[in-house]
Amino acid sequence: MNSAEDPNTSPVGLRGMMPILPTAITREGAIDEASQRRLVQYCLKCGAVAIGHFGIASEFHKIPDHARQSLTEMIVDEVAGRVPVFLGVTAPGVGTSLNYARQAEQLGADMIMAALPYVDLPDAEGAFECYASLSEATTLPIIIQDTPASSSILTAQLLWRMDQEIAGVQHVKAEGKNFVTKTAQLLELSGGTISVIGGAGGKHLLHLLRLGVTAFMTGTEALDLHAAAVHTHLEGETEQAAKIYVEQILPYLQFYLDYSEELLKTMLHERGVIDCPDVLAPPAAPAMSAVEQAELDWILDRIGWRKRWPNIP
Repeated sequence: MNSAEDPNTSPVGLRGMMPILPTAITREGAIDEASQRRLVQYCLKCGAVAIGHFGIASEFHKIPDHARQSLTEMIVDEVAGRVPVFLGVTAPGVGTSLNYARQAEQLGADMIMAALPYVDLPDAEGAFECYASLSEATTLPIIIQDTPASSSILTAQLLWRMDQEIAGVQHVKAEGKNFVTKTAQLLELSGGTISVIGGAGGKHLLHLLRLGVTAFMTGTEALDLHAAAVHTHLEGETEQAAKIYVEQILPYLQFYLDYSEELLKTMLHERGVIDCPDVLAPPAAPAMSAVEQAELDWILDRIGWRKRWPNIP
C-alpha cells in the first residue's frame, strides 16, 4: 500500500487498529467458518487498518498445522484485499517458523509476525540470525513481537540494529517487560523513524500514543472503544482520547487482562459476533469467579460496550 495515497498509513507505519482474530469454534471444537468470517466483517466495520491471525489471542499454539491453511484461506478471502492481512509464524523452533512464513506468503498474506522460538530461546546473536533467516525465507514484511520471555534479549539497541540491517524487518510489536520504557528508547534511537505497534491487550495504550505510537494490536473484544481512543488521539483530540481510555477502557481492562483468553471470546459472543464462546482445549486458566463476572457485567453496563452485531460500532 502506498502511504502517500492511503490515509491509514504514514512514512513510518500503519495508523489505527490491527486486531488479531480469535479462532472461532463450534461447541464440538471444529472451526466455525461463519463466525470466523463474521469476525473479519466486525473488524472491518470497526475501521481496522490490518487484520491478523495466529497470535496469542488466536490460541495459535493449540491450532493443528492442518487447520492453518484453511483458516488462512478463509481470512484472506473474507478480507478480499481491503486491508493487509498479517499472520503469526511463531513456533517452538526456527525451521517451523520458516515453513509457516513460506506458507503465509503462498496463501496471500501481506505481512508476518514472529516472536523468538519459545523452546531453547536464543541469545542476542541467535535472535538476529532468526530474523535474518525469516527475511531470506520470504519477501513479506516482518513484525518482530517482543514478548515477556524475549524482552531481556531483544533490547532497544538490538531491535534498532535489526531494523537497519535486516531487509524484511519493518515493525516491532511492543509488549514485553518494561515495554513503555523500551518503546521510548527505541523511538529515541531511531529518531522516531521505526514503526512500533502497541500490544499487551491495551495496557498503556494511551501512554504509547503519547510517545508517538500510531498502530495497535489490541482490543478485539471492544474494538470500537479502542479504535475511538486511537483515532481521536491521532486526530489531535487528545483530551477526548484520554477520556475514552480512562472512563471506558481501563475499567473493564483490569478484569480482562487477568482472563484474556476466556473473556475475548465470551465478550465477542455476548456481542453476537461469534456463535460459541469456548476456547480451544485445554483452557489456559480456571474461569473467572461468579463474583468477578458480576462486577465485570456491572462495568460493561456502564461504559457503552453493550452493542450487538451488526450495530457495532
